[in-house]
Amino acid sequence: MSSDGTPTKRPLSRAGLIADRQRRYPLWRLIHLLGSLKLALVLLATIAIAIATATFTEAHFDASVAKAWIYKAPWFIAWLGVLCINLFAVTLTRWPWQKKHTGFIITHYGIITLLIGAVMGSKLGFEGNVTLRTDGQPQRRIITDRSTLQIESPADSFLYLLPYDAKLTHPTEKHPTRLTIPGTRLEMIINDSSEHLMRHPQLHAGAAGSEAILLDFSSQNLKQELSVGLGLNAKLDPSTGNATTTEAPDRYDFFGLASITFHETLPKHGAKRAERLIVTAGNPPLQGVSLSRDGRLVTIHADADLSASYNRSEIMDRMVVLGTHRIVVREYLPEGVSGDLKNQPSSTTSSSPALSSRTPSIRVEFLSGEDAQLTPDSKPWLELSPVVTEGGNGAQIAWQLGRSGAVISSGLLKSGDSIPLGWADWRLTLREAAPGKSIASVMEPGTPREQGGVPGFRAHLTDPTAKPPLSGESSWVASGEVTPLLLGDNLVRVGYGLELRPIPFSIALTDFQVPRDEGTETPSDFRATVQFKNLATGSESSGLIRMNHPASYPGGLIANMTGINYKFSQAEWNPRDLKETTLQVLYDPGWFFKWIGSLAICLGIATMFYLKPRS
Repeated sequence: MSSDGTPTKRPLSRAGLIADRQRRYPLWRLIHLLGSLKLALVLLATIAIAIATATFTEAHFDASVAKAWIYKAPWFIAWLGVLCINLFAVTLTRWPWQKKHTGFIITHYGIITLLIGAVMGSKLGFEGNVTLRTDGQPQRRIITDRSTLQIESPADSFLYLLPYDAKLTHPTEKHPTRLTIPGTRLEMIINDSSEHLMRHPQLHAGAAGSEAILLDFSSQNLKQELSVGLGLNAKLDPSTGNATTTEAPDRYDFFGLASITFHETLPKHGAKRAERLIVTAGNPPLQGVSLSRDGRLVTIHADADLSASYNRSEIMDRMVVLGTHRIVVREYLPEGVSGDLKNQPSSTTSSSPALSSRTPSIRVEFLSGEDAQLTPDSKPWLELSPVVTEGGNGAQIAWQLGRSGAVISSGLLKSGDSIPLGWADWRLTLREAAPGKSIASVMEPGTPREQGGVPGFRAHLTDPTAKPPLSGESSWVASGEVTPLLLGDNLVRVGYGLELRPIPFSIALTDFQVPRDEGTETPSDFRATVQFKNLATGSESSGLIRMNHPASYPGGLIANMTGINYKFSQAEWNPRDLKETTLQVLYDPGWFFKWIGSLAICLGIATMFYLKPRS
């Protein structure tokens, strides 16, 4: 009590002061609610679950799916914003701050700064690539990993761009994507998508005298399938209008390993120099070839010092080269054959002993003459031509396989027939052959065994205001192509592909070198010299990109510190063409905030645990 007997108020403790302001002021009640530990735990638990889900999605599906559904999703960005509010509010709950709160406050503000930088980099930055050539033009655009849709409106012929990724939206017949065509009453309905769109050949009506065939290639070991269409277009006599001859043969390059040609008539080559014999298990070598008793191993004895054994199942219908020996195992007879080999139509010898009906055997094709001089890397070829039957229909195809200038094997095929090619385990099947047809390709999803393909979606136009509503034909829109969609007289051109992002400068490749390790062909470094040009001022500067040493533009201390900088690093190169290289491009305007936030977190933690103020 005071000297005059009146009671005096005792000063409130810090806890009492905080409780009193919460009771008297609604704003402080809201601050303490936003900065509560319970809210922080809910936010952190939700973010942890989201990150774990994104990690699983990225590992089992695709990184772009994880980015679109979680990391760059609006709800996740909003959740990070609420976390920043929680972190800021919890620092206010300690007001008035004391010296012991220094590390706590620095750490929380560092986290807020780091999150702001991450959001800036996600929304304003990008990652992409650019392919340059020393003999090419300077590039002013970067290919990013973001998919975009380009729509040319028939109303004003303007090109409208909007972000769209069919893989992420996953449109279906029941849940299609509807997009309004600007300036019109039309809508584009996207009702399916595929990540493996391929062009498949089809037969269409052609001019009289034309010929076309559809071929299917398959490999069990590689688990691949390939469809190829070849055609011969007839030349018309201007005076009579009749077909006189066909144009040049149609060719197809089989993965760069072999050539396939469709001729009007098969060209003449050297005579076939293949001798077929039957080799029996357990018998002495026949012309240097023997078969193990269980029929699993084929041994070639090229000479006294050169021999090798092969797994029979792995070399079936493949040319095996050892020394001067070139053989092809064409057939396996697990029960063998009976009788004298001279009575077998595939045999050319009469000196072999009789065979047991239970002894495994193989039918071997020995190549000799010109073929014996072939090198293992000589490219094989397949030639085909139509055969007109008595009914006048080209239902059969003549074929011949060979290497260099010699024919190895030949025969006839009709629809559905297949033959081994001797190129690994690839087999050829004639799907269809018809006269008066031509080859056209159609874009459609590939089968699971077909390799390659591009992403895309299926779409059509519709007019919902018409009575009844009108719809056009559906077409597959593939990435990297422009596809027209029709509805009556309305034509809408649709393009789909990765975003081409313009940059405020140009970049050109002036030199590219790949030093090798001494005595080997292994690259020891990559050195790309590039030329930058500012499009606004015309100033130029050069940069050297090496392994783990990117080049930056505009460069300099301020640009590097703030992150307003484009970084170019080596990504890919073409060993067959050293005039070309592909660079990875990174632009991250949130870099400065990320580093400041990271440093603040480290400083705050150090302050809390190692720089405690003395009591």
